[in-house]
Amino acid sequence: MSYDKMEALRDKWKRMYGETLPSLALSKSSVQDSWPVHVDHCFGRIILDNAIMNKLKSPAAKNMTSEQLEACIALGTAIAEGRESLPLLDAKSLQLRGKKQKPAVLANSKRKREERSDANNNNNQENAGSAPKKRQIDIKSALTPSKTVKAPLSTAAPPASDPNVPPKSNEVDPDLRHLITTSDLTPFRQSVLLTLCQVPSGSFTSYAAMARHLHSSARAVGNALRNNPFAPRVPCHRVVAADKKLGGFGGEWGMQGKHAGEKVRLLREEGVLVDTGRGRVEGLTWNTFR
Repeated sequence: MSYDKMEALRDKWKRMYGETLPSLALSKSSVQDSWPVHVDHCFGRIILDNAIMNKLKSPAAKNMTSEQLEACIALGTAIAEGRESLPLLDAKSLQLRGKKQKPAVLANSKRKREERSDANNNNNQENAGSAPKKRQIDIKSALTPSKTVKAPLSTAAPPASDPNVPPKSNEVDPDLRHLITTSDLTPFRQSVLLTLCQVPSGSFTSYAAMARHLHSSARAVGNALRNNPFAPRVPCHRVVAADKKLGGFGGEWGMQGKHAGEKVRLLREEGVLVDTGRGRVEGLTWNTFR
């Protein structure tokens, strides 16, 4: 298989365990009776253990054959569509690793699958309609403020009298919220963008802080922000690394990235202190998400 085709398979696999499945877990999708895991590396562990079983050298994606990648993608798709039980696959994975899952979890999962199967059979007989699809939006026009609604970069919270007390979170602009929630982005990416909108001007947060709030991982949050279609109204420049290094911006990482200067400029304009010599911001990491 050509290099380009292998890279396409690797990208598809990474999106499956890094975005698609975590977003379904975060939204508590009904395709599964329960979601025993929520973060990307756990989904990767479950799928690799059940689809391949043989231990791979790290990083796994770089050492997988095309057949292994296709098998993992197929199993991930089956989980996402509810054709495979995630709790049962997780139990098998844990068993392979010498760990145990509570029997009650498996029994409850089996019972719920049977109940859902009966309910689906009844619904198929009674209902012929289908759920409306989310509308596709024109990203370029969405980012252009309307004549009647002024869309600022973000509503700044009033400065706190005590520098050790973080400012209150922003109220997300209703127009922007509507654009995000009616877009064709995954539920997880929508949640990440809406969470970021809470960070007030003059403050900064981290990928790790957002991940803790979303019960996800810093890597998944970073991937979700990699291509922000609503910038600068969704202020991805206010997210830095856990060690307060500048982090990513415009698809590139750190002070060496070609867009780093723009991120520094935006932060400084809002009052954030940036030490360009060390490539990091100064101050408290804002994390008072609602």
